[in-house]
Amino acid sequence: MSSNLPENIEKLLKESQNGSDRVEQFRSYVKLLDRAYKAADKLGSELKKQERNYDKMKTDHAFFGRHRMKVDVLIKAMRDTYVNSTKALRTLEELAEHYDAQYVFEVCHLGSYRLGAVQGWSFLNVRSASRLEADANFENAVLPAIAKVLPDHRDYLRLRAAGIEDQLQAELDKLNEMRRALSEVQSGIPKWTEEMTALAVAMKQPEIARLNAQEQAVHERLVTPGSVPLANSA
Repeated sequence: MSSNLPENIEKLLKESQNGSDRVEQFRSYVKLLDRAYKAADKLGSELKKQERNYDKMKTDHAFFGRHRMKVDVLIKAMRDTYVNSTKALRTLEELAEHYDAQYVFEVCHLGSYRLGAVQGWSFLNVRSASRLEADANFENAVLPAIAKVLPDHRDYLRLRAAGIEDQLQAELDKLNEMRRALSEVQSGIPKWTEEMTALAVAMKQPEIARLNAQEQAVHERLVTPGSVPLANSA
């Protein structure tokens, strides 16, 4: 079974379970619990920060999705005006990236031809039936769709270039990984404390004498009924 524990906690856990004798095991448990409490505090703080980052990115992603629906409406409208609607949209986006939205809209008002090759033909102010239909569609459908898209389109393009959807998934994966790590540390602390307590009770006086002052203080708290819990004694 794979572990979500931080590497230093995983290493100390193995040492506490596989020590050469009870003294070495106990020392590893002391270090393990000390690192575990610190890791839980750190992970808890980092998790809150990551949740804020993820929530902000979700907001950006929601905007991206709403705006993409407006873009879909625009490109569908463009299909009845332009020979190549994709190219026409690309021209609009290039303008939106470099110029103010109001200026771009004014450019579009100059005529359908400003964004690309229009269906039908126009020569000496004479237009084919298909050109008349294409220009009418431009006025009635394309321009209103452009008006809805342009104000926020530069932000949309920035998010699209950044790969907002892949970023959101990566942030969610990171968030879930941190949640699993914190949960495993928090659930491990009571179990490791219980194992360390059983080890402390089993230790003989010569073994206790080999402990340093800090380790002996921890040992005494574990074996003394009614003592201050280890979690609150650091």
